[in-house]
Amino acid sequence: MRRLVDNSLSAILAAVEVYNKPRMTYRDEVTVMLVVNAWELALKATLRQGGKAIFYPKKRGEPYRSITLDDCLGRVSGQNLWPAGIDGPAVVANVKALTEYRDRAIHLYNAQGLGAVIYPFLQQNVLNYRDFMLARFKKDLADSMTWQLLPLGATAPADVVRFMRTDKNATMVSEVQNFIDTLRSYMDQAEEAGSDLARVATVYDINMQSVKKMTSADLVVAISPTADGQVVVKKTDPNQTHPYTMKELLKKVNKRRPGRDLTSYDYQVICWKENLKNNAQYAWKHSNVTSHVWSGDAVSYLASLTDDHYDQLRAEYQRHSKNRQSAANY
Repeated sequence: MRRLVDNSLSAILAAVEVYNKPRMTYRDEVTVMLVVNAWELALKATLRQGGKAIFYPKKRGEPYRSITLDDCLGRVSGQNLWPAGIDGPAVVANVKALTEYRDRAIHLYNAQGLGAVIYPFLQQNVLNYRDFMLARFKKDLADSMTWQLLPLGATAPADVVRFMRTDKNATMVSEVQNFIDTLRSYMDQAEEAGSDLARVATVYDINMQSVKKMTSADLVVAISPTADGQVVVKKTDPNQTHPYTMKELLKKVNKRRPGRDLTSYDYQVICWKENLKNNAQYAWKHSNVTSHVWSGDAVSYLASLTDDHYDQLRAEYQRHSKNRQSAANY
C-alpha cells in the first residue's frame, strides 16, 4: 500500500511540474495522463487499506490483471471508502472527465480548444486530490510544492469569453461538441447525486478561492488568452462558495445520505458539538445578519456521518442540556 501511495504522489507532482514548464509541447495530454494515473494508484491504495482486492480473478495461463480506474471508482464508492468530507460523486465526475480527455489523447485525437475546456476540471482535480490524500493517508500534497503551483499555475490560462450552450446555430466541430456533451453528462450525474459542482470543475485565483462555479449548462471554453499577465487577487464570493441556507443544507444532505432524514434538531446538535458555524470551510455569516449559509463541503461532511453518530450526539446534547438546567435551578 505504501508503494502505491508514494507512486501516486510522484505522479501528481510530475503532472504539476510538466504543466508549469515554461515551454512544453503536448502539455495538457501528458499532464492529464499523469493525473489520472495518480488517482488510479491512490484509489488502489485505498482499496488495499480497506482489505479489498485490486486484481481481477486470475485466469489459467494468463498473468494477473489489476482492476481498471473505472472499477476503482465504482468499488471505492460502492464500499463507502470515501473519507468523511470528501464529495465522492463529485470526485468521480471530475476524474471521469479527465479520463475522457486522456482516452481521446491516447487515440491520437486532437482538437483546438479541448485543453481550455478541460482546464477547470484539471485545476479542481489537484485540489480534490490534496484533500483526498490528506484525509485518507495523512499525506499533504502542499508539503511537496509551493502554494503558487498547487492550482497548476498562478493565473488561469485564458479569459472565459463564451459559454458553450446547446445552440443549433453554433459552428462547432462535431467531435468537440461530443466531448462537451460527455463532460456535461458527468456534471449532471454529480448534480443529480446532490454533489457540490464546485468540486467537479471550478476556476480558482492565486489564493485558491472560487471565482466561478461551473454548471453543466454553463460549461465554458476560453478562446482568447489574457494579455497583461498580471495576477489579480479577488475576494471570495460567498454566494458561490456557501450557497445553502439551513433548510437547503438539510435537503441536500438528506438526498445524499442512506439513513433517516436529518432534522433541524440534528443540525442544532452537530453545530453545538463540532462548532461548525465557526468553521469557514463549512459556514459563513454576514456581519449584518443572524443566520449562517453553508458550503458544498458541509453537505458532503454531514451526509457522510451515520445515524448512530447523530444519535450519540443527540444523547450528549440532552445530557448537556439537563446539566445546564440543573445548574441554573441550583
